[in-house]
Amino acid sequence: MDTLKPWVALLDEDEDDYIFWQHGFRQWAQHLDLYWFSSVTEFLSATSLGKDKPVALVMDGVVPDGEEMKWLSTLLLHPSCRQACLIMLSAEVAEPQRADFLRLGASDRLQKPIRLDELQLVVSTVSNHIARQTHA
Repeated sequence: MDTLKPWVALLDEDEDDYIFWQHGFRQWAQHLDLYWFSSVTEFLSATSLGKDKPVALVMDGVVPDGEEMKWLSTLLLHPSCRQACLIMLSAEVAEPQRADFLRLGASDRLQKPIRLDELQLVVSTVSNHIARQTHA
């Protein structure tokens, strides 16, 4: 991927989710590009070939339930992800599980947005994580 703007990778099996997220980034995070990958394998294949790496990964439902910690560990070690904010989405966010993800190195674990006001909040949160990571 050769982009002029910093970019966020959305890892999500559902193309309709991508369209929803794309609206959010165009509306509230125009300084970032959003690229969609339907699987972790597709993302790793695409980013292994290019020089540009994402500034953030937003993951929703692309890893099997119960294996999130394993996949998070794997992604945090991958060269394409080392400098990126990793944010995992879920239908519900339990604080103990969120704390485990943060301890492991994730930037956040957020509730998946389903309404525009929730999307605006989550896109803003992702953008803020990127800004903090960039200035760290």
